[in-house]
Amino acid sequence: MNFHSKLLLSLGFFFLSSDPKYAVGLEVGILGYELFLKETNTRDTFHPPSWDLQMSGNGQDFQKIAYLNRVSGESMFVGLSDKNKKNNFVWDLDIKLTTGKETGLKPFYLGKNNYIGFETSKFLIGVGRREHLFRPKSFQTSFDGGEGLFIEFLPEKNLTLQFFLWDRYSGSLLFEKDKFRKVLQNPTEPKVGLSEESLVNESSRNHHRRHAFGLLYGDYFKLRMGIQYIEFGTWGRYGKDSPRETKISGADGDSLLNGNFGLGYDADIFEVQMDLLWDKGNDRTNSKIASRPGSIPISGEAVQLGAELRLGDFLVRSSHFLSDRDETNNKNQIIREGYVSFGSHPAQTPYISQIFGIFPSAAVTESGFERNFALQEGRCFGYLNELVIKFTYHQFVAKVVGAYFLPYKVDHPSDGRISFQKRDFENFFIGEGVMELSLNEDSTFEIGIGVSKLFLPESLAIKSNFGYVFGRIQI
Repeated sequence: MNFHSKLLLSLGFFFLSSDPKYAVGLEVGILGYELFLKETNTRDTFHPPSWDLQMSGNGQDFQKIAYLNRVSGESMFVGLSDKNKKNNFVWDLDIKLTTGKETGLKPFYLGKNNYIGFETSKFLIGVGRREHLFRPKSFQTSFDGGEGLFIEFLPEKNLTLQFFLWDRYSGSLLFEKDKFRKVLQNPTEPKVGLSEESLVNESSRNHHRRHAFGLLYGDYFKLRMGIQYIEFGTWGRYGKDSPRETKISGADGDSLLNGNFGLGYDADIFEVQMDLLWDKGNDRTNSKIASRPGSIPISGEAVQLGAELRLGDFLVRSSHFLSDRDETNNKNQIIREGYVSFGSHPAQTPYISQIFGIFPSAAVTESGFERNFALQEGRCFGYLNELVIKFTYHQFVAKVVGAYFLPYKVDHPSDGRISFQKRDFENFFIGEGVMELSLNEDSTFEIGIGVSKLFLPESLAIKSNFGYVFGRIQI
């Protein structure tokens, strides 16, 4: 692929420390990318319902919008990191400041951990972002974390208990999971009858506090279990909430209880992960898509599986996610909503996880509770698979990643259960292939290039390639 991209230049300075695992770092860089997107004419009469470049199936067909065939962009950032301990006070800080709204990025991004706290041999109490250690580990890049007040107990060597007493959940965004997300700009659809001032006031009424508890037990063989509870009220882009309750309290009481139970085994040459996930909740709504306007129960399940094999310089990892879906009647109205996920997108390929951002279930993201069936910003139910093949030779690393998403059908009645039968899925899939080549020198230097190709059915009339470069240096 012929493209020119800005090189990601990172410069770090580390102060001397008595313990080499602790460091203070400064990182400055420019991230560049180039996208080739081409719309084609097709004679195919099959058009999957709702699958276009709109965030709502009621929008215009994507072919009526003038997307550029080629999009280039860059963004600057400054990153700061510091991890240390003095007496019983600890801090683990990781933050990146970006150039702002004109790039489509947020002003700053926290790392997986960004907190200060007080630590003893048996417990840690802290404030800030802390990674959920008990969440599924089937996908290499999946992430969820609390942002608020947390306590961790270590009653014995291989047992960790995490309590998140208060968490202002914001979608658990990471810079590396959001840096390509605004490549395709999509106009925000205004809410009918609301002025700009009203939209600001409505947003300020939203409250989305979350509480969580989880445990992680074991060494090579690990058991993990967790429960998360969130109240997201009116927090959601296309939610039609109960006006009466919203007017009285500022939110209509929508809430969700999400749980997971997982087992993992990590040996020298292979790793196996398995997680069962479930949720229960309530979505008070007056939407016409509900079979009984007023309230829709949420009750769903999902399964995640992952396996990794390491043979010398070769690594192969296969990850799988399969959710259930909405239970619907003959009028395609919802009787019961399906599985709803938390955290960042599990996959790592740029099209599926960022540029189009297709989640394999309904999700509570940084925009709130979302469930819609679209190619861009889709929050839909189905099967997500990712295969990673990695080869390392001294400082040279070659990585190939393949991912595809197979959605459930949305135009016929459903019993809402997890299905393994072909007839319950659409007769197309959304696929992506990525290749990365890089040079690495321990943890101090990295430079590389990546290319990605999107695979879509001919009926969607889109062909696209994506290229990017990345690098890092610490001195």
